[in-house]
Amino acid sequence: EERIIAVFSFVKSRMNWNDMHGYRCNDGVRKAYQEKKGNAAEINLMLTSMLRYAGIEANPILISTRSNGVSLFPSRAAFDYVISGVELNNQVVLLDATNKFALPNILPIRDLNWFGRIIRKNGSSAQINLMPTFNSKDIVNIMATIGADGNINGKIRDQYFDYNAFIYRVNYHGVTKESYIEKLEKRHQGLEIEEYEVQNAEDLTKPIVENYSFTSTNSVEIIGDKMYVSPFMFFTTTENPFKQETRQYPVDFVYPNQDKYNINLTIPEGYVVETLPQPKAVSMPEEMGSFKYNLSNNGNVVQVIFTLDINRAIIGSEYYEALKNFYKEMINKQTEKIVLKKV
Repeated sequence: EERIIAVFSFVKSRMNWNDMHGYRCNDGVRKAYQEKKGNAAEINLMLTSMLRYAGIEANPILISTRSNGVSLFPSRAAFDYVISGVELNNQVVLLDATNKFALPNILPIRDLNWFGRIIRKNGSSAQINLMPTFNSKDIVNIMATIGADGNINGKIRDQYFDYNAFIYRVNYHGVTKESYIEKLEKRHQGLEIEEYEVQNAEDLTKPIVENYSFTSTNSVEIIGDKMYVSPFMFFTTTENPFKQETRQYPVDFVYPNQDKYNINLTIPEGYVVETLPQPKAVSMPEEMGSFKYNLSNNGNVVQVIFTLDINRAIIGSEYYEALKNFYKEMINKQTEKIVLKKV
């Protein structure tokens, strides 16, 4: 595994992708190596060759990228790209060195398209599943205090793992801190951010970690002697993304994922909890997805724990009604209020 990572890291750091797809070389691997630039075939066949030289059983895997459609059966027209694969411990480690932020089994999003075909040195071939089987996590921890004026102040620690970290690095590499904070505040209305810092942006082996202080100005409604608090604040999902009555095509989540929130809210002095939303757990058919929602009150602190799992990258259209209702129930729970009463 160390040799695989060493060779993979070397090719990624030396080579620059020219944005050209294909499973054939244009200028050849040798010239591409000298010029430090090449198409997908030149870079990933170079990677395969170097892995073999290091004594690792590596072979090219022909794939069809997402923009090229699904390769229903092997043919020259069905495939438009090539990556590298290492058969190790009864598994295939997938590698694509065209992206600087890729890792073993963390491929560029364009590669995540059903099945590829490994072409072995001995002339045999086999179908290879390109879709991730693990959930990429986004774990959010919030410690916050509700003020008497209805504003909520606190600190957030947000951790992105696997594909979530990959997408963060791809989208925000080179973006200034000020520009990113501005985007974050626009995405979440009523949010003001201070003391923002990000960890592990360059260390691909670790999750991305965001830490920042925040003020939320529109998460509490004061009516008379009561406060109506949105426990998820600006993270609340308020709109169902699935609006169509029926659907003919599968729903593509790109990769399986998990969102987890652990929120601790300190209520203001002079208030007590009158009502809390009831806990709830909902699952989709065949374990395709689930959410668990639990709240507890201990003294002047309300703890909210919420976990959403989408266990399949692609959910068939026959489950569209179940998926739509699943999101409807989740949104109904997320938008329920905590009611605080003045004493």
